[in-house]
Amino acid sequence: MKKILIAMVLTLMANEIIAQDYKYGKVSKEELEEKYYPLDSSANAAVLYKNRKTHFEYTQGQGFNVITEIHERIKIYNKEGFEWATKNIEYYNAPNTSEKIINLKAATYFIENEKVIETTLSKKEVFDEESNKYWSQQKFTMPNIKEGCVLEWTYKIISPIKRIEDLQFQYEIPVKKIDAKIEIPEYFVYNKSYKGYYPVSAKEEKKNSSITFTNKERSESQSLGSKAPYITTYTQSKVDYITKIDIYEVVNIPALIEEAYVNSIDNYKTTIQYEYSELHWPHEPIKYYANTWEDVTKTIYNDYDFKTELNQSSHYSDDLAVVLASSATESEKITRIFELVKNKIKWNKYNGITKFNGTKKAYKEGVGNVVDINLNLVSMLNKAGLKASPVILSTRSNGIPIFPTIDGFNYVIAAVEIENDLILLDATEEYSVPNVLPSRDLNWQGRIVRENGSSTWVNLIPTKLSETNSSMNIVFNDSGTIEGVKRTQYTNLNAFNYRDNYTKMKDDDVILKVEEENGKIEISDFRITNKSEIYKPIIEMFKFTSDDVLDKVGDKIYFKPLFFDAMTKNPFKLEKRDYPIDFGTPFIKENKVGIKIPMGYVVESVPENLAIGLSDNYGVYKFIIKIEADMINIYSTLQINTANFPSANYDEIKDFYKMIVNKNLEQIVLKKV
Repeated sequence: MKKILIAMVLTLMANEIIAQDYKYGKVSKEELEEKYYPLDSSANAAVLYKNRKTHFEYTQGQGFNVITEIHERIKIYNKEGFEWATKNIEYYNAPNTSEKIINLKAATYFIENEKVIETTLSKKEVFDEESNKYWSQQKFTMPNIKEGCVLEWTYKIISPIKRIEDLQFQYEIPVKKIDAKIEIPEYFVYNKSYKGYYPVSAKEEKKNSSITFTNKERSESQSLGSKAPYITTYTQSKVDYITKIDIYEVVNIPALIEEAYVNSIDNYKTTIQYEYSELHWPHEPIKYYANTWEDVTKTIYNDYDFKTELNQSSHYSDDLAVVLASSATESEKITRIFELVKNKIKWNKYNGITKFNGTKKAYKEGVGNVVDINLNLVSMLNKAGLKASPVILSTRSNGIPIFPTIDGFNYVIAAVEIENDLILLDATEEYSVPNVLPSRDLNWQGRIVRENGSSTWVNLIPTKLSETNSSMNIVFNDSGTIEGVKRTQYTNLNAFNYRDNYTKMKDDDVILKVEEENGKIEISDFRITNKSEIYKPIIEMFKFTSDDVLDKVGDKIYFKPLFFDAMTKNPFKLEKRDYPIDFGTPFIKENKVGIKIPMGYVVESVPENLAIGLSDNYGVYKFIIKIEADMINIYSTLQINTANFPSANYDEIKDFYKMIVNKNLEQIVLKKV
């Protein structure tokens, strides 16, 4: 019966989609009066319609520009959907080669007194913001937002760089209808790739196109005594070519719901990517841009100034000599050169694979982008006699390059090859150490680019366990509160993240945050050890009290064995998950709790011990309780041995965490004697 109802709804929606007028400004009362999305009543907003057309236009004297026209219509169902009222349009903004956004208009529609009211977006409400040296974004937030309103905008992007923006079909909200058309002249060849899990296909067509050239010629006048010694004549010539067309018509696309442990949900949204790869200009040799990964890496190494920047060394030679004089081993050389670069150049928060200041200027002025910093590091390591190379990668927020692409890379780190081992380094972060990269770098694979022209894939995922080891000693007070001491030690990526989150904060702010994260306990005698000694584990210690972790009922006391360290919610809630579980790093979390049994009480019951494991040695969980004299000792260990857990095993890990939560929610019962 449920399947029949869904089929009926789909049929009705399909008929409605066919009949709907999607011209800009033609928002219907039916769209405004819709209270919820018919196929997903939990949706806070929905894309009612999106139209995208990309084509090429030729201008004499300039060549071809890529023109992309966008029209979007979005329905807001409730206040949680208001975030969809803000739009960011990214565009390339390099000197002399900038994309342009033109013909932007937008409006908010709602019903008031049975009438459709339209509020247009003012030019004053549109802002341009620089993302980095080469990219900017045009931002606006729609005016007069209300629950139930409909938003609409349209604009055009003119691109001289042959960039075709990714064609996205899936969002965190459902989509009723998308129409898209990509028209490409036969001269330009694009690699087309598909990512995501919702099936989308194109209908392919061709059409005849042409360019008309106007030629200007000057010839000497044949008239005797003419005041104009030259005559200008104009002739026209025409060039015919074939345009290839991809047509997409897709309806009723479900939302892609983001759950815990995903590197970037954008990596898994259904998207078609077009990467410019070849130019087949008439009567000229074919020009290749990105046909193979080797083509990509050679282009970046030679055309993006890597080679030039890596050969510069005079600006740091004196500092390097001092470091090498005090370094006896290769390990010491790597560590001290790494620290020298971190101390000399601060990151300006700009990513990219193109220099910002250049290695020399960045070193002298003390600031640079990721390329300036890490190419300095590679250069120094090589001058020190080590075998170092840059590694290009795509950060988590930038997605995963799935076919040979230059645009797919936006970051550079350093690698040192030693005895069949690889040491990865990123000197942009104060708290990073060798082989402990910031989380933004941990996006599957990078590509090492060697001076000899060879390149290969490099695994960016950590192999060492990141540890969190916590111990608590707890006593009960007659008033029903507890007092305790907690000590937690962090290593590897967990230590990096702790330092990054807390060590620059004021102590009072750290205490407030830790209190909030630990069930609103009250903390005293708080201290952090090894704040700046980044090659040692960082240790957090504090005393605490709490009146919110015990339940006294009659002559009994009830409490969870791990108190505020208990895992009480399963992070995995979806019925089905198509994208992998990304923990970022293999990890182990150990909790030890020692509880002094209060005078006059005995242990009536405790949870049973538990030991469970995931298949293929992906992970284990152990929960053990021991009663020794007047102490209850609890040992809990969660160990995940892989950074990326396959989505095919989603039901398994969902059940695994469900058992952990259930065990953590069980209670110890003490009885008064």
